[in-house]
Amino acid sequence: MIQFLILITFLAIFGTVFYAKSETLSKKSKIILFVSVGILIAFGWLYELNSSQKSQNNREVLSAFKQGKIITCNDIDVSNKEFIYVSGTLSFMPNDTNQNHKGLVIDIVTCKLK
Repeated sequence: MIQFLILITFLAIFGTVFYAKSETLSKKSKIILFVSVGILIAFGWLYELNSSQKSQNNREVLSAFKQGKIITCNDIDVSNKEFIYVSGTLSFMPNDTNQNHKGLVIDIVTCKLK
């Protein structure tokens, strides 16, 4: 979705600059504008790439957790027998039978597959 919005923004700015009269925007201003938009698009693409990689990792960890596999989070072994997944905070919390980790909240970002 964000990629589509960036593309539309880029096309709108490109169209505005392309059709602007020569006396309105100098050649130097047009170049600066194009470079700025290019840098903005590059940062948006890098952000989206990083975000999708984190989301993919979270999905893999959650899938393994739901399958009953043991995952490691901050040197703590987490399984669905002792922890529950809270989707609102993207974290794991100990269930009622797990008294050893009572009150502990583990962020899914800190988890890795074994």
